[in-house]
Amino acid sequence: MMSLRCAAAAVLGLSLGLMGCPEKKADPPPPKPVEVKPVVVAPPPVAEPRADKECAAPIDPGPVTELKFGERVAKQTGARLTFTEKDADGALTFGVLGPVNEDSGLNIMALKKYVKFFQDEKADAIIVTGDVGEVASGIGRVLEELGATKLPVFVIIGNRECRAEYTDGLLAAKAKTPNLVNLNEVRVVEFPELTLVSLPGYHDPNYINCKTGCQYVKSTVAEVVRAAKESKVPVTLVAHGPPHGNGNQALDFAGAGGNVGDEQITRAIGEGNIAFGVFSNIKEAGGRATRDPDGTQLAKEGEAGKTLFLNPGPADTMGWDMNDSTKSVGMAAVFTVKDGQGSYKMLRLKPPTAAEKAESKKFDPPAREEKAQ
Repeated sequence: MMSLRCAAAAVLGLSLGLMGCPEKKADPPPPKPVEVKPVVVAPPPVAEPRADKECAAPIDPGPVTELKFGERVAKQTGARLTFTEKDADGALTFGVLGPVNEDSGLNIMALKKYVKFFQDEKADAIIVTGDVGEVASGIGRVLEELGATKLPVFVIIGNRECRAEYTDGLLAAKAKTPNLVNLNEVRVVEFPELTLVSLPGYHDPNYINCKTGCQYVKSTVAEVVRAAKESKVPVTLVAHGPPHGNGNQALDFAGAGGNVGDEQITRAIGEGNIAFGVFSNIKEAGGRATRDPDGTQLAKEGEAGKTLFLNPGPADTMGWDMNDSTKSVGMAAVFTVKDGQGSYKMLRLKPPTAAEKAESKKFDPPAREEKAQ
């Protein structure tokens, strides 16, 4: 009996011993190392090149200045000039001149004829699309002649002028005729009926005649598009060079050179929904207007349309063989916007008579020293 009890106790003790010794668990695996990715710092954006401020001021706000042009009052805010009163006759008309190139006696006499044409057509302002001259004194004489009208005279630099000569000539003329507006500085001119946006200078450095001339860049064109999109009325682009066209009817067709206009201008017209434009650099393509920047739809004189792109032709009296097989000895145009539609009219001078050539001598400039470009 005792032996059975002892055996049971032994078995019970063994069971309790086993219960008191649990199995040893396996050690957990070591944590995986955390992958630290290197921080990639993006390079700062490359600043878009900008045109020289003397060539094309940025379209930024600035202090407000009140200006008076005859009976018209305007406010300038930075690079923006605003006229608030609508035109009395409902039609906003601009006299438009292409390259004058120099202040020769014959050219000064031609300017007097252009001014009379503008006055007869009841022009509200004058636009000079570049290549006013090469020396400050000559540029000043040309602009004084136009400034004597008391009308606002809007002027841009072309591919002929040096920056300092252009600026000095304009400032000298402005001291005598304060109605001159430098569209290198004032990039946007707002009328109740129309907005002018300027693109001063030229796109191709190979055809800028002076080492210190003005070349515009992509950011200058982008400002044109931005200003055009901001306008609540139709926009007119004022530029020296034309858009890139298509074929021999276009405003940029340069004979053997073909279509030599700027594709950036063509894009800007489309992106900014720009309805009108005045351009003059390709002289032989002047004396005409088109309904599209490509130049595939010619516009007839006096016929109004919702779009119009005009090349007024050369204003100088030097003979130019034109693409339409005529010869120019001086041309000018008027551009009119009424009820949102644009039209134009041309003046083509006749060759000067012997009497006019003799009379022009008294308008010749004084002898000048030739300056390095």
